[in-house]
Amino acid sequence: MHRRDGAGVREQAGCRRRGPSPRPPSGASPHRRRGTRAGLGADFPRDGPMTASPQQDTEKWGAVRTWRHSPPTVRFLLLGVFVNQVGGFVQPFLVLYLVWRGFSAEQAGAAMTAYGAGTIAGVVFGAELVRRLGPRRTIIFSMLCAALLTGVLPLIGSYAALVGTIAVSGAMVQAYRPASMTLLTDLVPEARQVMVFSMNRIALNLGATVGRLCAAGLVLVSWNLLFWVSALASLVYALIALVAVPKDAPGQAPAAKDTTRAGQRVGYLGIVRDVRFVLFLLAMFLSAAVFIQSFVVLPLSMREAGYSATSYTWLISLSAGAIIALELLVTRVTQHWPAWVAVCTGLLLLGAGRAMYAVPDSVVLLVTATLVGVLGSMVGGATMWSYPAKLARPADKSHYLALTQAAFGLGTALGPALGAFGWNALGDRVWLLWGGLGLLATLAAGIAMRARGSGATGSGPMASEPPPEHAPPASTTREEKAQ
Repeated sequence: MHRRDGAGVREQAGCRRRGPSPRPPSGASPHRRRGTRAGLGADFPRDGPMTASPQQDTEKWGAVRTWRHSPPTVRFLLLGVFVNQVGGFVQPFLVLYLVWRGFSAEQAGAAMTAYGAGTIAGVVFGAELVRRLGPRRTIIFSMLCAALLTGVLPLIGSYAALVGTIAVSGAMVQAYRPASMTLLTDLVPEARQVMVFSMNRIALNLGATVGRLCAAGLVLVSWNLLFWVSALASLVYALIALVAVPKDAPGQAPAAKDTTRAGQRVGYLGIVRDVRFVLFLLAMFLSAAVFIQSFVVLPLSMREAGYSATSYTWLISLSAGAIIALELLVTRVTQHWPAWVAVCTGLLLLGAGRAMYAVPDSVVLLVTATLVGVLGSMVGGATMWSYPAKLARPADKSHYLALTQAAFGLGTALGPALGAFGWNALGDRVWLLWGGLGLLATLAAGIAMRARGSGATGSGPMASEPPPEHAPPASTTREEKAQ
């Protein structure tokens, strides 16, 4: 009787069970099939990372599944990076353009230096824009400024005004990078950030390859078209950010000024007091300087050995093709490695490849050295670029990423001058020096990253400080943390 009364109570409340429990909606099923559209919607909302299952947040997927399950915002960001890079042919053709306009080689070189300095300053400035405006507005603002400044370059006659505009244009062209990388890390679970950064590298390399082909055709029509098409590409990227990046995407609000002690923004001065991160920046700088020698010393070395310019072009094409075709496959394996192992292995291979160029008399050795260096770039590149985001407090993430980009930019800016000087002094023996610098970069990265262990989020300069009193407990869901 008591059981029957209980059943009656449940029936009156509308809770009587009628046979088996109804099947839950596919979007809420804990055992949904991989790749279904319901799973897509539950795993990744339009403007945020996976929230359905903490266990899935720790899974590392291949390129296809990562792309399919990424928020649309991430896909559009990568598309914007590709489009912008297609129009990024101003720098490679800037010297030739200025000489065509009648300026001397020295004046063209000075303008090129101003552009390079602007790109380094731009990423540092871009991080501050992210803090003040948010990533979405930063991308839109920087791309609109880049489009305007690039588009007016052919109309400027004064050399001083031209150099100034070139410098500011270089800054605006690169100011979007901290914002783009910050959004990628905010929208993608940490376990899959290495794969997404590998996709970002593919977008950059593929865009640069397509851009050079387009530029070769544009100069046959008009040199001015180089700048106007580049400006158009920047406008398209700004439009993509305006339409495809939601206003309420993570990180859009400007950083709060009254943060708690553990969440306080430390800024650039606080970051550079982190000795281990400075060692990581040194490794990034050295790797960039070593990498850029394939565009500086290698053509000089091959010409000295009697090879034609066509041979060098084929070698560089082989390098670019290998990265585009194979990097995602390599990253599928290396993303499971400890970060310091992937980065150190990649840097060691990069240095070894450069040292192998010391014997340029053999075509087989040249091809082998190129492939070894490219393999190093694929093994460690994506991990190295995604690593700084794991160290930073949310308020400083863009600054960590900006300093990493600035260190790489400084290496590519100083590397050509150092490479040419070394070639004139040592000849082919300079490759052994660059191989040694690759080893030094490996040691610096190993010390910096190995000392941090797993490199968990928030292990930067303020990691020793106590957590804020209002911090959510460890069991809190990702949605509650975002709130």
